[in-house]
Amino acid sequence: MKLPIRPREMELVAAICRTGSVTQAAEASGLTQPHASAMLKELENRLGTALFSRRHRHLELTAAGQALLPEMTHALAALDAVDKLAQSLGNRRREQLVVGTVSATGASLLPAVLRELQDADPQLSVVVRVGTAAEVVEMAIQQRIDLGVILGSGAHQHANFEKIGELGLTCVVRPDHAWASLPEVTVDILGQERYVGHSRHLPVGALTSQVLEEAGFEWRPAIEVVQFSAACALTDAGCGPSVLESVTGEYARRLGLLPVPLRTARTLPLSLVWPQGKGMSGGARFVKEGLARRMAAA
Repeated sequence: MKLPIRPREMELVAAICRTGSVTQAAEASGLTQPHASAMLKELENRLGTALFSRRHRHLELTAAGQALLPEMTHALAALDAVDKLAQSLGNRRREQLVVGTVSATGASLLPAVLRELQDADPQLSVVVRVGTAAEVVEMAIQQRIDLGVILGSGAHQHANFEKIGELGLTCVVRPDHAWASLPEVTVDILGQERYVGHSRHLPVGALTSQVLEEAGFEWRPAIEVVQFSAACALTDAGCGPSVLESVTGEYARRLGLLPVPLRTARTLPLSLVWPQGKGMSGGARFVKEGLARRMAAA
């Protein structure tokens, strides 16, 4: 009778999948390289099939490994959730929630949700790490955060991913701008105006360039930025409208600027990412549900 797959073995397989290397997986799992290699070999012998194949000095899952990985991930998540629940019973130690976010959601959606979390769980301490969407996804892959909030798709084979909403584009203007009285701005109007836009390698900039080019306009902002705060400051200084996504547009309203929706069928996903092989903690679930409620009410 074959022995069941042990949690330590599942953790090693997940680590090799993330890193593509037994050596790096061993380091991440607190094992020596020979021990990790022997553990993987013994597991494959027991299963009667290889879980990884080598491709360009990088280990990749075989078909058998791809079939087993989702079940291993779910099993590890369940074990982690049980561990977190056990720790929370009785007199628990002080816990910490680490949230990764892009700057836009860190300034617009997250603060109110984290305030609610403080009220619901005063013992929980929170760390917020800000980066680009790619950096937040990498934080999840490396298990440096419990939950990440990003714009755009966070789908990655080595991280859990869930889309919780769609955001439209909006043009932020000063109250004295001609667009301030409009119910919405068309792409044709935007294409003929000097505007402040995000770099096109960022989700908002990429979507802006897409809708302009589909309408026959060249993507050429008068000023290109990488942060929404800089865009708002430039608009406030009179440098022209800024193109942002809708939730940051509402944040700009609190600064005295006016968000005017940009008429386009194109939207930008608001997504969550979190580490594979880890159950979502109570704090992370609270944040997820709070963000989902706000998106449903928007």
